Amino acid sequence: MKSISKIILALLLILSSNNVIKAQGDGPRSYLLGPKCVVGINPKWLSLSQNFLPGSNILIETAALKVNVFPTTLFYNFGIADHLSQVQFMFNPGKATGSITSDLNVPYNNLEATGFSDGFVAFKFGLLGTPALNLLQFAKHKPCFSMFSYFRLWYSGTYDSSHALNLGSNRLTYEMGLPMAIPVFKSLKHPVWIETYPYIQFYSTNTEPSIISRANESYQKPLFVIENHATYNITNKFWAGIDLRYQYGGAVELDGVTQDNKINILGGGISAGYQIMSFMSASASYGGILSGDNEARSDMFRLSMVFVYANTKNLKKKK
Repeated sequence: MKSISKIILALLLILSSNNVIKAQGDGPRSYLLGPKCVVGINPKWLSLSQNFLPGSNILIETAALKVNVFPTTLFYNFGIADHLSQVQFMFNPGKATGSITSDLNVPYNNLEATGFSDGFVAFKFGLLGTPALNLLQFAKHKPCFSMFSYFRLWYSGTYDSSHALNLGSNRLTYEMGLPMAIPVFKSLKHPVWIETYPYIQFYSTNTEPSIISRANESYQKPLFVIENHATYNITNKFWAGIDLRYQYGGAVELDGVTQDNKINILGGGISAGYQIMSFMSASASYGGILSGDNEARSDMFRLSMVFVYANTKNLKKKK
């Protein structure tokens, strides 16, 4: 029983990544099946150099921003009608600095914002290939195609309309998508996974936009995103992979006038992860924009830890 528990927890750590910030995606190993009755916490550090406003997906061509945030996600796996489900809550402290030039060529230099960037509450429900398995059942489960329905509600972080730079967005974001995982090489020791997550984000109106916009209302059009990852377990504890992400849409309207900042970009990067102990794993990612319109720029480095807890006492009693 002891050896089985080690295998289960090893699998659990591999399958429990939840790397996320709104403009950077969830990261690899975020959409794989896991066991029920598991609770975890996923703290991260993201260092970003970009011309997207933090807390939102708004592209500003003349911006040059440095952002450091520490998104921390709490999650719990459980079953509903024998389908694996998950609830999440994320809060996102951080700091941003940099400069922005307005449409009138007025420079806003030495900008700084501290506090919280946008966070979220989320619910994930299994649709296909997503049985709600306990730890023992999960250890024996053969990799198969899976698909979830996923809904996230992003809430605004720290915001002040009198500031040219804010960590929060002063609006709500409604995200809906269908994360899927496809096993290419069905080996429990050296699995190869392809993950894809097509989703769309809708935004509420910001009725108090930043002073730099010189507008009474700001509204961002829906943004379509498809996130993709291919990962391979080189050893039982170490995995590596490549990431691709395409975004389209998201142009901003200021007082009903559409701005020339539609997002049409392809991003890519590399990731790797390692299981440090049975209850703790770590991963790192580096990525940037491969091609895009409107001078979009973004470079990202991410470190992530995952800590999980699963009660195995009842399982031991059933031996």
